[in-house]
This record gives sequence, structure tokens and C-alpha cells, in this order.
Amino acid sequence: MKLRTCFLFVFLCSTSLVFSQRKSSEHKVNNIQGVAVGSASQTPEEVKQKAINNAKVNALKSAGIEENISSYSDYFRSESDNTMEDLFTSDILSNINGTIKDINISHQLFEIDNEGNIKCNLTINCSVIKYKTKKDLAFDAWVDGIKMLYNAGDGLTFTIKPTKDCFIRAFVFTDKSYVLLPNAYEHSKKLLAQNKYTFPDPKIMDPYELTLESEKKDKELNRLVLVFLKEDIYYTGKINYKDITSWIMSIPPDDRIIKYYSYAIYKTQ
Repeated sequence: MKLRTCFLFVFLCSTSLVFSQRKSSEHKVNNIQGVAVGSASQTPEEVKQKAINNAKVNALKSAGIEENISSYSDYFRSESDNTMEDLFTSDILSNINGTIKDINISHQLFEIDNEGNIKCNLTINCSVIKYKTKKDLAFDAWVDGIKMLYNAGDGLTFTIKPTKDCFIRAFVFTDKSYVLLPNAYEHSKKLLAQNKYTFPDPKIMDPYELTLESEKKDKELNRLVLVFLKEDIYYTGKINYKDITSWIMSIPPDDRIIKYYSYAIYKTQ
């Protein structure tokens, strides 16, 4: 999917850093072990990623986060496999109480076990971010207008009504990743509670035009992720699924809502 708008990237790091520090704490942990054994069909790099994921879970436990460890395992697997449906259509992001950043692998060893499978044993140093808050059950948003099927050239519009004052961020994922909101025409603004808003704003621009990434495709699956924030925090990282998801995870759970939608675009005959 290509959105024929010019995207504006705003770098406001200091505000989000101060905001995050008020509602989370950072803990450095070292010498955390992670072990994984792969199947015959897995590459050494895939086995290594499984070992890193296991080390992340161990790092959380080391920092005192024991609750909902199974949700963390599912999150790290989704992060590695890009299985966005599993991540955003579940309660995983609502259940976990922290995240991992600044991973440094200090040691790694690959071996072949007695059954001929690749085994990876590694050690990491990292930082654990522990949330001080829980999900705000009174913070939600009503979203309407997103269909399951579109033809290439159709326009995408949607209407939202939040339960509390907030700001919106929107991302689109196909084979590539895009920032939909804010953009060069629609700047970030406060959305007032119980008010309806249409995106794109018809006073500013036409509906977002939906096109296929490749003319060789007859169908393309698109994934729209809407993130509602109590604070006006900007995304400043690389435009890819993993970094965007990590950014979402860095925001305390009581200050964000995530809405996820899948829709298909069909080639016009």
C-alpha cells in the first residue's frame, strides 16, 4: 500500500523521555543466559533469535518482573516472526509490565546436539524498563468506517471518538511500513473526549488513496495500527514493524490504547 501524501518526521525526543521516566523505572541487568535448540529446518540465525528471546524473559525475571511471563514469551516471538495478528489481536500488550532495551550480546556459542540440531547458548547485558502503572480501563476509543475489502484506487477514511482527551498515531504495515498520522498535512492535535473526528480531515485533504505495492499483485493485505496517547509523544525511530512495536511498548500502559485492523486491497480489473 502506498499513501500519496508527504510524511513529516518530527524529532521531539526530550519530551517523551521525561514523560516516560515519570511512569517507569530502568534497571540494568548483566550476564543473563539464553539457550535455544532449533529444529532441522531452522537456520543458525533463527535459533540465535530464539535464544535472545529466552534471555529477554530471563532478564525480566532477574529484574523482578514475574507476572504474565507467558505474555512476554508470546510478545518476543511475535516481534521476531512479524506475526502482527497474534500481537495486536490479543491482550499481550495489555498484560505485560515492562520491556527490554539496549541488548548487548557478550558471549554466544553454537553447538550441534546428539540429535543433530543446532543449539545456541548466549549471554546478554541489557536494560529492563518496569512500568509503574496499569492499563486505564476508562481510556478507550470508538473507531468506525474501516472496511475489510477495498479495490486499488479506493479511499480510506475512518471516524473515531475517544473517551478521554488524547492524541493519535497511525501506522500501516504491508511488506513495507508507513507512518500515516501525523503527516505533512495533518499535524498532531489534541482530540477531545466524546467528540467525533474523521481522518483524513475532509477540510484538509481527500481520503487516503489505497494502491498495491506491486502491479504484479492481485491482492495485498494491509494492517493499520492506531495508537491513542494521553501525551503528545512523537515516533522518532526507523520506519519498520519491529522498531515501531518497541516504541509502542515503551509507553506506559495507562497512557496508550492500541487498535488494530486488517484489510485487503484487490487489483482493479
